[in-house]
Amino acid sequence: ARPDGSSRMIVLTWLVGTICAAGQLAVIGLIGVSTPWVWFAWACYVMSLTVFYWAVSVNRQRPLSWAYSTDMPLHLQVTGPYRYVRHPFYLSYLLTFFGGALATANPWLLLTVVAIGIGAVRAARMEEAKFEGSPLASDYQEFRDRVGMFFPRIRGR
Repeated sequence: ARPDGSSRMIVLTWLVGTICAAGQLAVIGLIGVSTPWVWFAWACYVMSLTVFYWAVSVNRQRPLSWAYSTDMPLHLQVTGPYRYVRHPFYLSYLLTFFGGALATANPWLLLTVVAIGIGAVRAARMEEAKFEGSPLASDYQEFRDRVGMFFPRIRGR
């Protein structure tokens, strides 16, 4: 079965993401990317694409739910980038928008990072609540204790 993917929040998420992306592209086009931070921005873009397509590849056979969907999770993905972060797609979006802010060294573009970040946190919390109310709750709790939400956990010895 395909995951549920129809809700107003999905459309709103797409709309906010599109507006933020257009704003970033406009600022990058107007200002250019000749800041000393441009190499860090490229690193963010490369990491973003790597994480995104790695997550796509491990979910190809058994897709996950869409952001803000109401369906209950049918499985828990713990391979690929999910060994390091619980929400690699959201991490990739955050890296992309942060890269745009770095590329231009424009503090106003940090607002796009904040907007995308708020949406990512809301969507992640909703998804985690679905897991907590599912037959996968105990497995998800163990996963949550071991793996960071958007950033890998640093483990001491």
